[in-house]
Amino acid sequence: MQLTVIIPAYNRPKMLAQALESLRWQTYKDFIVIVCDDASTENLKEVIDKFLDLKIEHHRFEVNAGQFGNAMRGMEFCQTTFVKYLDSDDLLFPDALERQVKALQDNKNAAICLGGILEFEEIEEQNKVNLFNYSVPYVPESRAKGQWARLEEFRGSNPSASMYRTELFRNLGGFNTGLVGIADWEICVALSSKYPVVAVNVPICAYRLHAAQITKKYVINSGGVCMKDVFWLTSKANPYRERLGLPLSQQFFLRLNECWVNLRAVLSSEDKFLTIKKWLDIVALNKMLLPFIFAFPWFVTIKVLRKPKVQRGASNNLNMEKYKDYICSILFNEKSVSLSN
Repeated sequence: MQLTVIIPAYNRPKMLAQALESLRWQTYKDFIVIVCDDASTENLKEVIDKFLDLKIEHHRFEVNAGQFGNAMRGMEFCQTTFVKYLDSDDLLFPDALERQVKALQDNKNAAICLGGILEFEEIEEQNKVNLFNYSVPYVPESRAKGQWARLEEFRGSNPSASMYRTELFRNLGGFNTGLVGIADWEICVALSSKYPVVAVNVPICAYRLHAAQITKKYVINSGGVCMKDVFWLTSKANPYRERLGLPLSQQFFLRLNECWVNLRAVLSSEDKFLTIKKWLDIVALNKMLLPFIFAFPWFVTIKVLRKPKVQRGASNNLNMEKYKDYICSILFNEKSVSLSN
């Protein structure tokens, strides 16, 4: 067996069932599923027992470890060459596993295979879905070429869109569980500093947008988790800091960029006074207010000079209706559809 698919799960039994259904549709069959149940209050075993045709191990834990802490529990049971994480609220397209396993087999030194992400939102009362951005994975150029700077544009690092070579992932330490929101992005940066990265430039996962989504908590008016993560990631207190392989100038740029991204979001929010105060509190606490002000001209210059390395938006080469039909077939038990051309 070549592949382990780890699903970190906490409640949401209906979404878990849909994620498992998308695994049932995979063209690649040589895999085992490990469901890490993070002290759920709902009965997930009842859902898992309905998928007897899949090889599933269900491990329920009594203590809630959070998203990435729970994800790392699954590595204790992984004995395969490759490992893939699938968030319980996401779906995989039918050829996702086949494409990514082949990409890693064809590139023996690669540590990670990234994939395209198609965002969707379910409108349950109408039995329909809306599709949003399609993110093409960004494969960084060699660090030796001095063109690594655009880390803020890293795409395809979402766990559901990635596949890792288990030995290299494990040897590097896996997810940095001290990060609440961007540990998937961080491990991609860390792995790419030492090993090649490959990508599959087609949609691999359907990334669900919904009210209970963990990433909804990243924004300033929900605590500014992402900004706090970047500040901690680039601080001396982070024991994983060195594995990123980033010069101090790059780390400083990432801090400035996160300040800028969140400030723009604050200025476009309805409650500007409250969110600006939260932004100021986080920035000041991390001693970034004066650096942000005085280094802003340098930051803007660097932003302008850099050429974008990713594309966002619906691709003209994709038959979006087929992808939408596939998602609907999983969510609403409609007739099967094919994604082949």
